[in-house]
Amino acid sequence: MDTVRKSIFDYTDYRRYLREYYAWAKSHERGFSHRAFMAKTGMSGPNYFKRVMEGVHNLTDNSIPKFASALGLTESEANYFKYLVYFNQAETLEEKDRFFGILMDLKTPHSHYQLEKAQYEYYQDWFNIAIREMLAFLPYKDNAAEMGKRLAPPVPPKKVKKAIELLEGLGLIEKGEDGAYRAASKFILTDPDVQSLFVPKFHQTMTRMAGEAITRFTKDERYFSSSTVSMSERTYKDIIELIRATRKEVLRKVGEDQEPERVYHLNMQLFPLTAGAARKKRKA
Repeated sequence: MDTVRKSIFDYTDYRRYLREYYAWAKSHERGFSHRAFMAKTGMSGPNYFKRVMEGVHNLTDNSIPKFASALGLTESEANYFKYLVYFNQAETLEEKDRFFGILMDLKTPHSHYQLEKAQYEYYQDWFNIAIREMLAFLPYKDNAAEMGKRLAPPVPPKKVKKAIELLEGLGLIEKGEDGAYRAASKFILTDPDVQSLFVPKFHQTMTRMAGEAITRFTKDERYFSSSTVSMSERTYKDIIELIRATRKEVLRKVGEDQEPERVYHLNMQLFPLTAGAARKKRKA
């Protein structure tokens, strides 16, 4: 067990921070317990701390500063902890996006912070991903204007250059001996704690792009097909597995293509249009 507690600024999940704080305190503070911690907060309910860590209960505007005080956080750390709670407990993507931006502004600059910020920016704009794929057939070497025009819709050269800088910073592209940038074999590894923001936002953007593609491209340039059906939950799960298997086969086929000419985005969508059976919801 570490003798020094990790900084609150290293976390993007306050419940994980509380669990690791609890494990640390049990090893380093005599007599530490859920009850002892709650006594520090001045709140009643010895099991409240445990239930918050497990996700059964949420923290409130009233309990957040009391927890911050019991955790021994400084003013700046307590402020970060507050917005970390808001981020984790946000119910909409818009709220999560706003609070994550605040967290990035409050973090102490260091390498991990820079990586998180870069990953956030990577998923912010669709063309970052498209430009990386475009490098397979159009390497970058001071040809931002050309690359920008090839994108659909077109992107200004300034944004192309910024995207190249971002991709290089993430190690997703590399400069060859000829001075041109091409895609590297590295894949982006996103912190699991913030995937709940990055991945849904990316899918949201690409779903919007898919809608625009209906009128942006001719029928022979894009493929749209849909079916509205009724099914059981068991069949739904079976179809999800079929989609996953198909996606793997698509990626295998693409991996064998030695002469790419264009960047495409494949959306596989299956979602309910009617309400499901009523289920008991855990109180938060």
